[in-house]
Amino acid sequence: MSVFLSPEQQQELHEITRRWVTRANRLYRRDFPVPEVRFDLRGRAAGQYRGGYQPCIRYNMDIAAVQFDAFCKRTPPHEVAHYIMDCLHPHKNIRPHGREWQDLMQAYGLEPSRCHEYKLGNVRQRRQRRFTYVCACREHQLSSTRHNRIQYRKTEYRCTRCGKPLQLKS
Repeated sequence: MSVFLSPEQQQELHEITRRWVTRANRLYRRDFPVPEVRFDLRGRAAGQYRGGYQPCIRYNMDIAAVQFDAFCKRTPPHEVAHYIMDCLHPHKNIRPHGREWQDLMQAYGLEPSRCHEYKLGNVRQRRQRRFTYVCACREHQLSSTRHNRIQYRKTEYRCTRCGKPLQLKS
């Protein structure tokens, strides 16, 4: 079953995002610009904030289309809260769902929970392949993301038990 987010629904999400930024403006007595909004996120994540030179909020159109009302109530304030924390603490290394973010979610009148509870049965999801790695004490199943980091970026992962580097099982 294919469900699509209409242009009107996309516009509504833009407007909802703008309203949450406006609420933060009043709470902090500042003028935060509205970040770019994109509808290009895939997989299991409902939304994502990306900071940097051009901050943006990304929404998962598949999840939004299937559960639009619940999505609108939960995901935009969650991602806007990340954006506001980035604006308030640009050079500090604060935790993404730490005390500051939780305080803003509570000021918004919302429960400061990390994860959504959307039903993902009709949502396309990318499945990652698993690779078997070994250390001195056991086998580990690593995702294709970690496998590629080891292979191409020369990242090293170590076992949390024995501390030895993980090696691809031949």
